[in-house]
Amino acid sequence: MTGMTYRNSPRRRAARPAAALAMTALTSLIALTSLISTTGCTAMQDDGLDYTPRKMSVKDAKDLVRRQSSVILDASGLRYETSNGSPDVSPCEKVEHGYRVKHFWKAYGPSREVLSAALQRLHEELPKRGWKVYRFEKANSKAQQMQLDVEDMKLHHTVTVEEDFVSRDPAASKWEKAGRDGLFITVDSPCYVDPQYRTGDQ
Repeated sequence: MTGMTYRNSPRRRAARPAAALAMTALTSLIALTSLISTTGCTAMQDDGLDYTPRKMSVKDAKDLVRRQSSVILDASGLRYETSNGSPDVSPCEKVEHGYRVKHFWKAYGPSREVLSAALQRLHEELPKRGWKVYRFEKANSKAQQMQLDVEDMKLHHTVTVEEDFVSRDPAASKWEKAGRDGLFITVDSPCYVDPQYRTGDQ
């Protein structure tokens, strides 16, 4: 046990010189400044995230989400009508100039059988293109229709594809019987940082 200092020992650790303390503080400040300038965020600002957001302009992020939507449509094999709205931008909570892009759209087909086959095709085809399947089962909803959840393991967009079939239940409401059968798709980007982005920008 030679060389150990016990709690009740009168020996005390020598105080660090003031110059050494100042140098340590300066080094830490330089490192933090470098992190902010490189990523646009600090670890504290990335609250709730397990990654450091990439820098990307809102325009480029929207274009990338549109391309991902095209990948989904192509892999589905559907060549019919789509309702393709514009991507929406929303802020990443507690990330300075941070934002996400969501794209909601619907793909239609001539029958439920064709649409269900397209969903099955996505389940089989997307992993060949670098996507990971997290879920392929009936949704936790009243309709109990099939749902597919996947993630692009390179770009880290997540996609949910759900059967969206009009109810055939005689007791269903007029709202539940309205609309057209299709696949409802949600494409969600990871968090990005754009120094020009302000909450509310689209």
